[in-house]
Amino acid sequence: MATTALQIPVRLTLAGPMRAHSDVEVRLMLGHDMETGFRHNSSGVRVPKNILETLTVKLNQTLIFEATLGTGMSANPMLFFPLTLPPEGGTLVVTWMDDQGRSGSTRKLLVYE
Repeated sequence: MATTALQIPVRLTLAGPMRAHSDVEVRLMLGHDMETGFRHNSSGVRVPKNILETLTVKLNQTLIFEATLGTGMSANPMLFFPLTLPPEGGTLVVTWMDDQGRSGSTRKLLVYE
């Protein structure tokens, strides 16, 4: 079964000195409603469940962060985690999948000072 694309607004930033071997904080915000399926709209109609379920972050093909999300996550989830920058630089790739099998990704090239 082929997955369909889920394009959402994403903010991916690194806080800290951008040089080899530096410790930085990865800051990731995903623009997603994270509907639990329990809410009703103003007309009383149930809003269908629609959540991000999995999130992975890879640096140069190596898994560095993985999360299983659920209905307890707020809309527009924000995640923070530490990262030590590799000497060779590289690319961060963030991939997500929702509960309907749709997926998407974004990438950030590591550019040192």
